[in-house]
Amino acid sequence: ERLADSGLFSAGGILVGTHAFLAYQNVFGVRWSAGAATLDLDFAHAGRNVSLALPEHLKLDTIAAIDSLQMGFIPIQTHTSFRKADEPDFDLDFLTSRGRAGDAPVTLARLNLTMQPLRFMELSLQDPMRATLLARSGPIVVNLPRPERYALHKLLVYGERAQAQRTKARKDLAQAAALLDYLLTHDTAEIAAMWTDVNNRGPGWRKRLKEGFDAMNTLYPAYTFVARMAQATSA
Repeated sequence: ERLADSGLFSAGGILVGTHAFLAYQNVFGVRWSAGAATLDLDFAHAGRNVSLALPEHLKLDTIAAIDSLQMGFIPIQTHTSFRKADEPDFDLDFLTSRGRAGDAPVTLARLNLTMQPLRFMELSLQDPMRATLLARSGPIVVNLPRPERYALHKLLVYGERAQAQRTKARKDLAQAAALLDYLLTHDTAEIAAMWTDVNNRGPGWRKRLKEGFDAMNTLYPAYTFVARMAQATSA
């Protein structure tokens, strides 16, 4: 809510990660039964590649908005993440897509924000949607990735997880499975088009997508994702 009030979402910020996954419940009118446990809050921004026409005079202070919470969030060394000292599992993470600079943090002076580039992140950042979160204080309007983009991004990053992050990798698959099960039932054309789009982005994208998709099918064989996706893309 504080970041929304500061103008982060109006300036192109996007809520990503598990809280975005939870927000799709309100969009779809469903309740997820898996993949919903988290403390972290993840935000993303397209950085210098933002497609929105931002006013030249726009200047936000995202760090000041975080400090104003007075919750004890401390920036890590790169300032791309803020950690709560008394809750070490509760982070605020700021992400962007990876470009020519590789993994070097990207600073956006107009937002007073430094972001960590991640591979494949651009898929979730393109063509975001508006959604409303329900909080005790009232509704909060945020930007979310399109659900079909979010689902396939989770399959792409599955293989990027280090061995020490296997728990997060399984959560990636659980969230992708929940979304794909819904989309292949209710929004077949959109997920089929996105599946084709990702496969056409090059061999690296195809390899990671297949790796995540195969792992998801192994974990959730009863959902017959292979047959359903084949039927959707051939329609």
